[in-house]
Amino acid sequence: MTDVGDAREGGATSNTITGGSFFNAVVQGRDITVHLPPAITPALSGLPAPASAFTGRDKHVEQLLADLAPTIGGAGGEQRGVPVSAVSGLAGIGKTELAVQTAARALGQPGWFPGGVLFTDLAGYDPERHVPPERALEGLLRSLGIPGEHIPNGLENRQRLYRSVLAAYAREDRRILVVIDNASTSGQARPLLPTDGTTAAVVTSRHTLDGLDARLHDLDTLSEAASIAVLDQALRHARGNDDTRFADDIQATAVIARLCAGLPLALRIAAAILAAAPTRPAASLAAALQAEHTRLDKLARPDRAVRAAFELSYRHLTPDQARIFRLLPIDPGPDLSTEAATHLADTDTDRAEDLLRHLADAHLIVPGQVWGRWSLHDLMRLYADEVGHQHPHQRNAAEYRLHRHYVMKSRAARSRIIEKERSTPLREQASQCFSGISEAIWWFKEEHSNLIALITGAPVRSRAVTATVLAGFTAPYLRTGHHVEDLLAIAETLKTLSLERADTPARLGLSLLMVSYELDRAHYKLDAVNLLMDAVECFRECEDPAAEAVAIADIRHHLLGILRSGALSKTCALRLLRLIVTHTHCVDPEHREQNSTTSRTCWCRGCWKWRITEANKNIQRKGHNELLVHGLPGSLP
Repeated sequence: MTDVGDAREGGATSNTITGGSFFNAVVQGRDITVHLPPAITPALSGLPAPASAFTGRDKHVEQLLADLAPTIGGAGGEQRGVPVSAVSGLAGIGKTELAVQTAARALGQPGWFPGGVLFTDLAGYDPERHVPPERALEGLLRSLGIPGEHIPNGLENRQRLYRSVLAAYAREDRRILVVIDNASTSGQARPLLPTDGTTAAVVTSRHTLDGLDARLHDLDTLSEAASIAVLDQALRHARGNDDTRFADDIQATAVIARLCAGLPLALRIAAAILAAAPTRPAASLAAALQAEHTRLDKLARPDRAVRAAFELSYRHLTPDQARIFRLLPIDPGPDLSTEAATHLADTDTDRAEDLLRHLADAHLIVPGQVWGRWSLHDLMRLYADEVGHQHPHQRNAAEYRLHRHYVMKSRAARSRIIEKERSTPLREQASQCFSGISEAIWWFKEEHSNLIALITGAPVRSRAVTATVLAGFTAPYLRTGHHVEDLLAIAETLKTLSLERADTPARLGLSLLMVSYELDRAHYKLDAVNLLMDAVECFRECEDPAAEAVAIADIRHHLLGILRSGALSKTCALRLLRLIVTHTHCVDPEHREQNSTTSRTCWCRGCWKWRITEANKNIQRKGHNELLVHGLPGSLP
């Protein structure tokens, strides 16, 4: 079998696959040959910019470069180095910066990595932003130029394709460096590692990942001399070489270095504090940090050394800067836009951008690679969230504004995506908020992670309404963008909200109807039927017979499709049987003769039962997983 991928700018990608079988739009086989486009995709140059103040790590950089350097080995003379290097150490110790600095230098070496670099942040220590390897592989495959419709479901299938693509780059002398940042376990990082023996990888983690069969590098705090050098370099970079406040007061600078405990993150924040106050002497900063550190000695926490700098930096913010800083963690995604921050702070765009730039100047937030997006370091996010909870009224109001922003924008973007569809639920006139479908899709792409985090987060009542509405508005983008896993995830969340009646039955029913439509279009008819049965219950509860009739008509349509080409699980079959018993108005009172059992003519009780039973029996007929279904009971209800 041969599957040829889409033609794209710069060439076409094709996969030659033998001895395999088709899984919908994805091909999986035993032997895979990936033919790459001649042009390198821009996503392969997505390494974060190295920091200007970087010192005290020369030995570690040299060791990592030695690992990454290609060497001639093997019968074919191929290039080989240490396949995997793992950097571990305390949070804020500079693991990511070391990896980025080393990768930047390696990319500058002729012939080392002509294929470029892949960079991914797994957010391994943040329970809300944690990226599982299956989702990370999707992002890496898209960066490698694989279209969404050719990315298979399942960890093993994605892992096989990902490694095949990396191996293909290596065979064409386009060796790639993979940087895997912030992994919490070996299991999270292992599926992302190359196995061709040529492609190199650098993994960072707070843990020593000795289960990766990697070259281990333990990163310690900086020496006092290196810490002083970082402080001086950072200040001179910010204020110019004429600012010698650290160099002029070595004693105070040494005190600051010791109180920052050699932690690069804390050192940079301390330098930023001094840079923001041109007339403040280093001795003043040293005295302030010493007072804070006395309190932190009582806290047996791993972040005790950095908290002093966080608190001091926060105290030097203006009231407006401090307020927006406290509100940023309300957004659960990995980053947020200036537009979203505008709604959080209840201000105008120019003012919000000005506040965010000041926070970035103080190293309290990080500007994104694309201008207008901002993120928090994971430890800084925890600190900002902690101080934010000291102002609950501000948080509640800001959360409402942010959620309303996402709801209104996603509704407007959805109206553009479904503009030419005729049968979708809740048809609306195309919003003028977006100029066209391309702009709407771009907005969804930028806010994808934030929207999914809002929907699938803990369904507490404060988020229930937002999750319910966003699920319906986001579903068309997830389906058309081939983000099937996220579509299934929001369906599961919506089902949970429905069972708990966390929102009004009318709103839950409509969202269930909207998401079920997209599941059907994505060829997940069984999941669509399950949601529709929940929708029927919601519509019945809110006494909306017209909407209930629409949901039942959709169930009939999907059941006919399942009968023709699918299989009905035991759980779903039993639910359908209960449905026709409890909702007698959806059953034709008398049997009508029909030419075909798969036609829409008769839906009497007997025809309902026959279709449900036959669809269930397809489990055995069509080779579906028998563990899911064990057959219907002998006597039907």
